[in-house]
Amino acid sequence: MKRRELLMFALLRSSATALATTGEKLFIPQQAQNIQLRLATRTDVPAIQRCNLACLPENYNSQFYCSHLRQWPELALVAEEIPSTDRAEGGYKRNPFVGFPGGYHEPKIVAYVLGKVETRPIIDYDNPTSHHDYGVEVLGHVTSLAVQRDFRRFGIAKALMAQLHHHMEHQGIGSCGLHVRTSNIAACRLYEDDGYQIESLIPAYYQDGEDAYFMRKILPNTACDTTPGQYSSFFGKKIWQNGPEELRLPRTHCPEPKLDDNDSSKHSSSGGSSAAFLTGTM
Repeated sequence: MKRRELLMFALLRSSATALATTGEKLFIPQQAQNIQLRLATRTDVPAIQRCNLACLPENYNSQFYCSHLRQWPELALVAEEIPSTDRAEGGYKRNPFVGFPGGYHEPKIVAYVLGKVETRPIIDYDNPTSHHDYGVEVLGHVTSLAVQRDFRRFGIAKALMAQLHHHMEHQGIGSCGLHVRTSNIAACRLYEDDGYQIESLIPAYYQDGEDAYFMRKILPNTACDTTPGQYSSFFGKKIWQNGPEELRLPRTHCPEPKLDDNDSSKHSSSGGSSAAFLTGTM
């Protein structure tokens, strides 16, 4: 019986591979076709928190998200599922007062990314115990990224990260860093494909004692109004409305289905279940 099941699995897998190699259009679920990428707002906090709890072992209270939105409003992005009925009617209204009764929809956040900007001393990793003062650097940082299970493997995380990098580089941020569990090999591969490189190992970084890799991506130099290395909010400039069309917000996400068995969205940042991606800490 076991041999028969293995044979059926092999046949199904070969069929999926054939679809990928022949260029045949893959089936995309309806819910994945109604995703809007936009800036997060304070009314999204309960939905972002639910997404975090469903996906990641590192969790935060509502004050954490509210504080993050106050400090870096342009570095908080969400993917929201828009009900197909509202989309067909050409309109969609969200309840501006979450928790109060009304005829509006509350947002269904299926993915989010939170970024921030921090300053830290420049470390000579060839001689980390050196007391030489190399100054400080301004660094972008991915605090938390998560995608709900039913919406994984459609390129949502990739799109959110690209948008986040776009916002950072237009303010003179030279590089972006993140932390990822050493057990999450597939996630490391995902970020390496996106231009991140492992820079250091941080022992016992996570609460359960697991080590973390610190990974960094060098961002391209982009003409902006700030001095390189100095960050200032561009929330009033609305770069996301005036930049390249593929990076304007809000916009409808075009799904990119994948059949890669090594897709990191199948791996937990805890290295166990199928919860997604990574989380950093403040």
